[in-house]
Amino acid sequence: MDQKIIFRCDASLLKTLISASFLLLLVTSGRSELRPCHMEDYHFEYTECDSQGGRWRVLVPKAPNLCTQSNLKIMPSRGKDCNFACNPGEYLDIQGDQECHPCAAGSYSLGGGIRFSDWSELPQGFAVKTEKMKQSAWGMHTKLAFSGNCSRSEWTPRGSYIMSMPGQCPSNLIFSAKLVKAGKVSFEYQYTDPDSIFHFMVQNDQCQASSGENDKWPDITEKGKWASVVINLKSGMNVLQWRTIGALATMMQRIASPVLIRKIEITGVAYTSECTKCPNGTFSQGGTSFCQTCPPNTFSHLGANECKKCKDSEYSEGGASKCVPRPPCTEYDFYQFQKPCDDFKKTQLSHRWIEPKICSEAVAGSVKLPKDGPLQDCPPCSPGMHRVNVSHCGFCEPNQYADLFGDCLDCPVSTSPDYKIDYQHWINMPPNISSHCVAIGEESCTTAAGWLPAGDHVRTSFGLSDRNTFLVLMLKVAGMKGEPGFVDGKPISLGKIEFDMELNCPSPCQFIFLNDRDGANTVIQSWEGSVPRKTISHQIFTNDSMVYTWAFQPDNFGLDPDFENSTHKMKNFAKIYSIHVSNTLSGGASSCVTCPKGKSSDGCIPCPDGEYIDPLTQACKPCPAGTVLPSGNQWGKKACKPCGEGLHPVGGRSCKSDCKFTDESGHTYDFTPLNSVRFVTGSRLFTGSGTQYFHGFNISLCNHGNQPLPTCINNVTGDSLRQSSKEAEIITKAELLNQVGSLSSAICRSTLVPQGDPDLPVVSTQPVSLGTHLTKIVTNTSLQDLYEKEGFESSDTERDIHFYYDSTSSTSACPDGRTSIISLKCDPSEKEKGKIELPPRCSDGTCDGCLFHFLWRTVHACPHCRKEDYKIVKGECVSGKQAIHYFPPGDCLHLPESKLTPISQTCRTLPFAVMVAIPVSLGFGLILILLLIYCWSRNKKLEYRYSKLVETAGGQDGEMEMPAAETCGMEDGEEDVHFSSKSHSSGSFMKRLFGKLSSGRHIREDEDNPFVAVKMSEKMSLT
Repeated sequence: MDQKIIFRCDASLLKTLISASFLLLLVTSGRSELRPCHMEDYHFEYTECDSQGGRWRVLVPKAPNLCTQSNLKIMPSRGKDCNFACNPGEYLDIQGDQECHPCAAGSYSLGGGIRFSDWSELPQGFAVKTEKMKQSAWGMHTKLAFSGNCSRSEWTPRGSYIMSMPGQCPSNLIFSAKLVKAGKVSFEYQYTDPDSIFHFMVQNDQCQASSGENDKWPDITEKGKWASVVINLKSGMNVLQWRTIGALATMMQRIASPVLIRKIEITGVAYTSECTKCPNGTFSQGGTSFCQTCPPNTFSHLGANECKKCKDSEYSEGGASKCVPRPPCTEYDFYQFQKPCDDFKKTQLSHRWIEPKICSEAVAGSVKLPKDGPLQDCPPCSPGMHRVNVSHCGFCEPNQYADLFGDCLDCPVSTSPDYKIDYQHWINMPPNISSHCVAIGEESCTTAAGWLPAGDHVRTSFGLSDRNTFLVLMLKVAGMKGEPGFVDGKPISLGKIEFDMELNCPSPCQFIFLNDRDGANTVIQSWEGSVPRKTISHQIFTNDSMVYTWAFQPDNFGLDPDFENSTHKMKNFAKIYSIHVSNTLSGGASSCVTCPKGKSSDGCIPCPDGEYIDPLTQACKPCPAGTVLPSGNQWGKKACKPCGEGLHPVGGRSCKSDCKFTDESGHTYDFTPLNSVRFVTGSRLFTGSGTQYFHGFNISLCNHGNQPLPTCINNVTGDSLRQSSKEAEIITKAELLNQVGSLSSAICRSTLVPQGDPDLPVVSTQPVSLGTHLTKIVTNTSLQDLYEKEGFESSDTERDIHFYYDSTSSTSACPDGRTSIISLKCDPSEKEKGKIELPPRCSDGTCDGCLFHFLWRTVHACPHCRKEDYKIVKGECVSGKQAIHYFPPGDCLHLPESKLTPISQTCRTLPFAVMVAIPVSLGFGLILILLLIYCWSRNKKLEYRYSKLVETAGGQDGEMEMPAAETCGMEDGEEDVHFSSKSHSSGSFMKRLFGKLSSGRHIREDEDNPFVAVKMSEKMSLT
């Protein structure tokens, strides 16, 4: 008897059932000659989920046109709810009891998801999209935009992982997944380079970003270490996107490290009705959610429950599906090393097979392991070291030094060892230095991989199977003697590290020199290709402990065209012949130095700030005025460094600005209102797909007082972006500028990437110092050419006040480091803090990537007027009063009106000059008249005297004797000499004087006549 089954369904389910029935009728009517269908010709399937979250199990033919409809009457039944899923390692038996059962051996199940772990090729459903940049990082004015191919940056499958090399082109790995219920996505990754950006985001089917928790900026990982990220997904369509954005070509200081992803899992995709067989090279014992990888020298096939061993004549790498014959041994299968010194102080070269050994010496054409080389004398210990035993050298005890014979001696009283590190001989690895191999991805290092001592040098070594590895040499330095300081805006060197290197790279390779400054590895310098033997020097400015690292990457991550021919890389090597570090806190000492201030347990007590050691007296003496020197034991007056223009010494230690400036004309400026951190953004830039980013600049003008230096942060971490509050938005001045970050500098720049959700904080990365400290402040300097090049108004640039900043860190693009100039321009309309402008033609602050320029318009750049700068204008004299007015100049700030109130003074109608000229003219005229009278009177006197001379000189016969003298007239200054027999009283003199005044032409008496007649008794000649 048939049992009635009553069920409820909605419209969509009815449509599905009607369609299935109609299909069966068509098949039955069109193929009546087919055999009747049996139960084995059908299988069960679930319908789409209904509005109540449930679904139905219905019977569906396995294939069309297989059989005709029979009398089978199996009605639809209610299936498992849509949110049901089995546990990992189980599957849902939809054909049977609709219960979960464990997977059989050789298979695995996620219980309701998918996994991607085989990257031999790009899995189905994935897509790779690489973008080209639309414009240069320096703005539209420059021509630095990258125009080459982007294949280097693409996501590329590499067997056990997929890799992207961040570079000039952003690359996207995209996968779309339709989830029947809420699930998760997880992936394992390696991301070691903080100078590149790695971003994961989830979008819906309309390319709209999901909520902030689904937007992830993964944390930085250590080299060779894997990290994982788990993100919740909503039901429906989810578009997953992994994006790498490297520094632009003009910003690249070195080659970036790759980003790797090795496993991606997505749950909530669908129920699992059957387990997945283990792929080749893996196995499982059943009931598991993953398959294990076969170890080296074993193999397995699809669905294997164990791995089989290879024959003795064959080998395989881990995860292999088959074994291959062992190749003959070649020169690349062993490596050379230096044996330690023996009891007779002898050493020799020796050789070892690289482990794991894959070659076979029994194969024809195989090379044999070379014999040991001849015995050689062991070299001496490096300077400052002594022989600890027959094979190793070490440092002397504290307060001792090693002489030329390698004996440790105590330093004399009031002296201290002059510590340094000076490695010149390499029989063994010296103290504080170590060798490592770091593998990227799933690879592992062989026993040969690393740095090996080789007598007079240390060199790299690796095997054919070493791929995607870094060969690392690390030196630990305890610290430097002395205190750090700054002079002329630049840090004072406390010591330096020098190394003698050689790089041979017939095929592409990398060699990087870096340190762990600020708690993160910082690249100091990098090289690509062959470099002849040369000495590299790097100044040390901090007294903190430091680790210096030399990293060699021999195969360029397999990105060169001949990557498959791995023998090419075997000719690549790096050598270091010597390493020297001066002025260290510990190490080896070859001599002792005098301690002027005495000695402590840590060595010499240093001279105070601003003092140097006099070589003659060996005492601490103060530096000359205007110079500084941080506390230490610096010898000679030349160790004192002068401050730059506009700066002054502070405590004898450093040169700074007090935010006040006086120019050559005596005008003063007060920039104290500008002494705060300012934030300026460059123009908005976009990638080819529309990804927006821009650069932010944090600026401190003079950093006076307790004002902290600006901080540019790198917040590309998972934890820092979990906040969803608008108050946490790092674009705001209060938080972006003062938040603890990765780099502090007077001027710094970071790359900012807005997220899809406006409520989320802007991502800040790639912090760069554009000026560590202020070096000088100058004016009356024309920068007209620079202004014109950048598009600024170029008139009166010499009136601007220029603040110069330097960054000591050099790059390949800027070997002398970066320089920044802040030009303050007088603008009375810009009150308070003014306005900072970037160059119009170079809207990202620079036209060449090395010189950055900012124009700051502010009223504080205008000089303060002095009273003598004002033009004085006197008003009209009215009623004896005259007003005095002050007219200000146009290039300075006016004085308060109270100090310039118009005043009045007494005056005359006639101008003062006229009043003075009248009496002067009258006096001068009177003098001329008197002089004329005097000359006329003198002339008359001479005429009269001459006539008298003629009268008195006549003879009896009418002859006249001429006088013998040139003249008988009185010369000027002679006195009258009178010869007279008469005497005259004083009264007669007054009478004569009165006669002269009363009579104009009175004939004077003989005694007044200068020409006196001579009474001769006889005739005599006048001559």
